[in-house]
Amino acid sequence: MDQNVNGVNDHIACDQLGGLVDAAGVDGAREILDAFWRSTDDMLGQLSLQISEGDLTTSAQTCHAIKGMAANVGAARLSATVAEIEIACKADDAATALSKVADARSDFDAAHTSIQDYLLKAS
Repeated sequence: MDQNVNGVNDHIACDQLGGLVDAAGVDGAREILDAFWRSTDDMLGQLSLQISEGDLTTSAQTCHAIKGMAANVGAARLSATVAEIEIACKADDAATALSKVADARSDFDAAHTSIQDYLLKAS
């Protein structure tokens, strides 16, 4: 897997993910990540609905939770994209927030692939 000098490839922070693997082992990291994928997938669905319904306060809170969880497991680009959505929600800019949800979903999928590749190589 290619990574730049900061330990980040296109979607993941390899240093952060490596710390998770060091702490929990590859199998433990997979269990943690499986829970992350399920909960984040659900939360992204909730986020889209919350924004569509105009509940930007709750949307910002959902973004904050996703942003932190993604950062903790090394899904760096997802975390950054959700941070942008959070800012838009706090600025009462539902159109911008909603337009970025598709980007977050794409980043989620790409992070999943990149992290799976990372774990295969770490095995």
